[in-house]
Formats: sequence, structure tokens, C-alpha cells
Amino acid sequence: MALTELKGRPLGTQRVVVERGPVRVFAQALMDDDPVYRGDAAPVPPTFPFVMPYWGSLGEGGAAGLPIENLRGKGRAILHGEQEFVYHGGRWPHVGDVLVGDGVISDVYEKERSDGGKLEFYVTETTWKDERTGEPVVTSKFTLTIVCRPGADEPKPLSS
Repeated sequence: MALTELKGRPLGTQRVVVERGPVRVFAQALMDDDPVYRGDAAPVPPTFPFVMPYWGSLGEGGAAGLPIENLRGKGRAILHGEQEFVYHGGRWPHVGDVLVGDGVISDVYEKERSDGGKLEFYVTETTWKDERTGEPVVTSKFTLTIVCRPGADEPKPLSS
């Protein structure tokens, strides 16, 4: 049974400085050699918000997220599900921006598989706001999928 009690759980607040080096390297990893990603005020590539919690948090917040250790177990495969980015008000993140992200586990659900196993889905959403104006810039949605074979371990209960 999926850990449905996680739904609505806040993931905390993170502060991220968008830096030129990570933006350039991320674009290179995507094999996007557009010179627009090399400038001092470069825009970020469209999927860059996915890595912001890992790359640019200045040690404040880091990669807050799902309790992965509770989701591991025999017969359970953890997969990257889907991701989505919603940009607000025509504003795009750029190098030099300082963004503050508030995250939440927005949904937890499961589906039965035809082989008797199941799929568990854990959806997180982080809304990144401009630190200076407080205006939302981008919301990053991420779905972690757990493929459970028939007879797989249940997720470990959360400690109180």
C-alpha cells in the first residue's frame, strides 16, 4: 500500500542562486550548443528547474524530498516517472536570479498491474518565486514511480 499519509506533506523551503556555470553545463549535457546559454544573464534551459534543488542551493535546503529509504525494498524498482514545468506570467529564470522554492508532496496514489503487482506514484511540486518580488516564476512537478512485483515488500512505515 502506497504511503498515502505523505500527501500534503511540506518539503520545506530552498533558496537557489541561478549560476552561469551550471546553466552552461546543463545545456551542454542536453547537447544544446546555443550560445544563449553562455552569457552573464543567460536564460535557463526549459527543464533546468528539475536540477535547481541539487545544483545551486548554496547548502541551504539541498535536495529535500521523498523518504526514499522508506520506499526501497525487495521487488520494488524506483523509477523517474514524469516531470512538468509550468512557467508563470511570461517570466523565465535567468542567470543571476535568486529563487525561493516551497515544495509539497501533492499526490500519492497507486494502480494495479495486470500481473498482480502494482504501481505507486509520489508527486512533488515546488513553486519557485523571485526572492526580490515574491512573484512565482516556475512550478516544477515531479512524479516518482515505484514498480512493485507481485509479493514485493510494502514501503516501510514513516517514523513518528
